[in-house]
Amino acid sequence: MKGNLAETFHPDPKWEWLEFFLGFKNAINLYFPFWGSGIKVTKYNKEKNQITVRLKMNFFNKGYMGTHFGGSLYSMCDPFYVYLLMKRLGSHYMVWDKRAEIQYINLNKNSVYAIFEISDDDIEKIKTALLKQKKIDYTFTINVTDSQENTIASVKKIIYIRKLTPKRKEIK
Repeated sequence: MKGNLAETFHPDPKWEWLEFFLGFKNAINLYFPFWGSGIKVTKYNKEKNQITVRLKMNFFNKGYMGTHFGGSLYSMCDPFYVYLLMKRLGSHYMVWDKRAEIQYINLNKNSVYAIFEISDDDIEKIKTALLKQKKIDYTFTINVTDSQENTIASVKKIIYIRKLTPKRKEIK
């Protein structure tokens, strides 16, 4: 990226436009990789900073053994912590996916769910750490569950977070 990160790091205008006119839930549910994979945001609660996602079993996400394709299980967990953090922290922070791990725990042939939430405690820990360091990696763990809340997979997301510094105005 050329120039100051504070000036160049921001969401794609297409997504900002879609979110403005359709709302986050409707915009993300139109995203073809999610739509085609059976991934759907079923609830977005701005006040609780929480997103609920469902992966419905279908022909396109069923693996060779008749269970959920692992890539679809991961995809349903991909963007949501970054999105929630960007909304909570604001435009003065760079938030980026850095790494992920998925552990497959149980087989499942039905719909599965994940609930993503950013707590006030998470935000406080992030801001406190960024007072001491220029950038941090923050870890979240989310369980993908079935309708009886049995864990199907566990996903660990490592998120890179950095406080952006505004460009200084030149003094003449």
